[in-house]
Amino acid sequence: MEPVFRKVRPRESSRYILNPHKGFATFQHFEGDPLFEAGGRHCHEEGPLEFPERVYDVAPGYLPTTVAYCRWFWEKVEPEDGRYDFSMVEKALATARERGQTLHVRLMPSGAVKQPWAPKWYLEKYPVQISLRWKEPQPMPVWDSPEYVDKWTRLIGEFGRRFDGDPTLDCVDMAFVGDWGEGQGECSDDAADRITRAYAEAHPLTQRVAMIGGYKMKAGIRSGAGWRCDSCDDLGLWADPKLPFEQRWNHLYDSYPKEVVTCGAQDTWRSAPVVFEPGMTLARSHQLGFDIDFIIRQDLKYHGTVFSAKSYALPEEWMDKLRAFANDLGYRYVLMQARYSARVERGGTVDFTAWVENVGVAPIYYRYRFAVRLSQGRRSVVHVSATDIRTWLPGDAWVVEEIAAPREFEAGRVEVACAIIEPDTGVPRVHFASEGEDADGWLQLGEVEIVR
Repeated sequence: MEPVFRKVRPRESSRYILNPHKGFATFQHFEGDPLFEAGGRHCHEEGPLEFPERVYDVAPGYLPTTVAYCRWFWEKVEPEDGRYDFSMVEKALATARERGQTLHVRLMPSGAVKQPWAPKWYLEKYPVQISLRWKEPQPMPVWDSPEYVDKWTRLIGEFGRRFDGDPTLDCVDMAFVGDWGEGQGECSDDAADRITRAYAEAHPLTQRVAMIGGYKMKAGIRSGAGWRCDSCDDLGLWADPKLPFEQRWNHLYDSYPKEVVTCGAQDTWRSAPVVFEPGMTLARSHQLGFDIDFIIRQDLKYHGTVFSAKSYALPEEWMDKLRAFANDLGYRYVLMQARYSARVERGGTVDFTAWVENVGVAPIYYRYRFAVRLSQGRRSVVHVSATDIRTWLPGDAWVVEEIAAPREFEAGRVEVACAIIEPDTGVPRVHFASEGEDADGWLQLGEVEIVR
């Protein structure tokens, strides 16, 4: 039989797509929780210990999300030396699953003023130093001490033993030393290497991100981690407002471009995520008159995937731009064209090719599969491609498949559809930015005729 092919070119969709592992994130909250009170400038660092029922479909003043971000202090997860309590993490994972989210987690060795600096048992027994960064002197671990590195890496290992590979655990922040684990206060390169190695060994299956800047970022990048960027909106949050803009020190001009280059992090987005968090809140940045277009441009330039907007109400004047920003973050797959055999003999082969364009700024970092479904009445067969969609970088991807048409199909029409599915369940999970999806998430591509 002479081969005859059919082509279909679905129309690209501009809709806001709730795809997994990307876009905006809730902070110490989950989808549908009320936001922090309006007017707040700083986020709440105490991770959730209680998990009330959902209140909203989407909290008013926020964007729909598929990612939650939570962090807890060391004293909560190890209340006694060597006794671990991860019950709040287990509940957070369960809540995220119920709300259609995955979870980013950071365990923090210490906090800031009026926050826990380390477990009481640690401060009473092991080497401490006094921090004068805040108004009140605060005791904290000696970051280079063998005792700190040993205790912190043991905690990392125990967390990984319990949670690495959990499909709801999206990513782990690699906290090291200082306030909130973000590195205020230094440790030696050797200590940073030991801590980095502990994270890598504890999480061979779960993505990791290192804090931007310094040797700790370099070590993290070398270990295969991505990176996170706090204060990604900083155009002068802590600068003297009396100074002209050109003289105000800020992260976006004076820190992050240098750190990304000098730490060798320009291309890590190809295999590990880049995530963002504002320094205070976006409402505060709006109040200060920051240029949101510039902020978004910088974050997309770094190939960001997740933006944690701290679960404060977003500025209404910026909402349209933030919604478009969320769409552009991470991956966004458009099925530009599919071409397949229009007629095949029963038991023959459907030759299928597809052109997919990733119009986002990063790939997906999680193992989903491209699949083609042939359906006739109640009978269907799903062909799962061996293509690794994690290689679909921004730009073009090309899929070539040979799909066996079951002999059980009768002569007549067979519907053709494709989807990106979860490997374990076969359920469509990642949506194309293309029109024509059915209610189950399969993108309809037309029909092939089975002939005897």
